[in-house]
Amino acid sequence: MVNILLYGTGSVGSIYLHQLQRANCKVTAVCRSNYTAVQQSGITLHSPLFGTVTYRPDHIIRSLTDCPQGVVYDYILITTKALSPDTRPTLAEQLRPLLTSPHTTPQTAIVLAQNGIDIEQALADAYPTHPLLSAVIYLPATQSTPGITHHAERLNRIEVGTYPASAPAHHQAAASHFRDLMAAGGGDAILHPDIQTARWSKLLLNASWNPICALSLCTDGGFLLTSTPFARDLVWGIMMEIVALAAKVGVPGVDEGAAREKLAIAERRAETGTGREMSMLQDVRAGRPFEVEVILGNTVRLGRRWGVEMPRLETVYALAKGRYDVLVGALGS
Repeated sequence: MVNILLYGTGSVGSIYLHQLQRANCKVTAVCRSNYTAVQQSGITLHSPLFGTVTYRPDHIIRSLTDCPQGVVYDYILITTKALSPDTRPTLAEQLRPLLTSPHTTPQTAIVLAQNGIDIEQALADAYPTHPLLSAVIYLPATQSTPGITHHAERLNRIEVGTYPASAPAHHQAAASHFRDLMAAGGGDAILHPDIQTARWSKLLLNASWNPICALSLCTDGGFLLTSTPFARDLVWGIMMEIVALAAKVGVPGVDEGAAREKLAIAERRAETGTGREMSMLQDVRAGRPFEVEVILGNTVRLGRRWGVEMPRLETVYALAKGRYDVLVGALGS
């Protein structure tokens, strides 16, 4: 029996809970804002892939310090949002009580299923003996109310690999096993020899569409219809800045062809009137903090270090950071 600790039971985490239970894993779920709802009624998922189902974690806890006695975890799956790197405690600090407890061994793998680039090193430095797996997610889902998750389409893909790519053989084996579990649970799971190519490929989508949709309050397909051809030119220009940075840094496979494939997704949605609300837009509408630094801030700072001009992305970063700071100030008042 594989024991999983799921940290972050929002829209993505709640689907992965069901998926891992379908793969005969036992899952302890850390439910923070939705603890009461999940404890009382479980999680209800509406999905074209899994149908309408209601289920419960094997163990439900409020925090990482509440893990049940006698359970040693094979994987710690992290699906919380990656917010500002200045947030305290950091993710590494949050995990420390768990990773220095009898609930883990050096073989306990950490699966970092979060957005952005340059997000793994702090965990790798803090826990060098643990396998660290980096995962890229394509799973359009929302949690409409606590404990109720809607999966918008059949797309459910996770791409996983070790960090670093040259990790030892038993780290590679942990990545392969996790891929197999996610596939057994009914999703599309891909193992990458170098996960950074997948991370940067998703950055083409995240760094362009997320801030644009959050600032314009448009869906991706809807935005393309607002100011033809200027809307498309803005998205394409941001993607080309990321392509230029990837080439400079040495990330393979993030080229004009990959950008064209990503842009085509929104173009099809514009044609069919099926635009999607990106995660940043969902957060803005709900008054929640969003992932401005790991997606945008890390990218533009890397661009400056490498001497790559990114005027469009720097502009949307500055605007999105302004919206974020106002939002966080409002939440703290």
